[in-house]
Amino acid sequence: MNCVSNRVYKSKVARWYIWFCIVMTITFFGSIYLCYKSTWVLLINIVLFGIGLIMMYDMLLHTDYTINGEQLHIRCGYLFRMNLPISKITEITHKSTILSSPALSAKRIGLRYGKKNWIYISPKDQENFISDLKNINPDITIS
Repeated sequence: MNCVSNRVYKSKVARWYIWFCIVMTITFFGSIYLCYKSTWVLLINIVLFGIGLIMMYDMLLHTDYTINGEQLHIRCGYLFRMNLPISKITEITHKSTILSSPALSAKRIGLRYGKKNWIYISPKDQENFISDLKNINPDITIS
């Protein structure tokens, strides 16, 4: 088993996600301008819309997959963090899906661990990512 130490793979980001962030930011500032005279509406708008924007940009900037020794650390902003032993991964599959997962693109790879558990991620450099996982756990099957 070869160990890959602290290799970070950023998530691939779909254009629609970037455009959605931009449109929501413009909408946020536009709504502040339109309701600046109504204190309660302004306060509710800033709190709810602001929290949503912070979470969106946090996911945009902090979605990555780190191989550290024999562990895969999966992070998607503040919302999702997971440590997965690479020895538990049994299968990798290429999949385009929009299922909820720590990925910012629909072009994903599925990692099967355990008997029935799957997690879908979207590293930018999928081939090197898979190669690094296979170097650590050569028993992983690619389908």
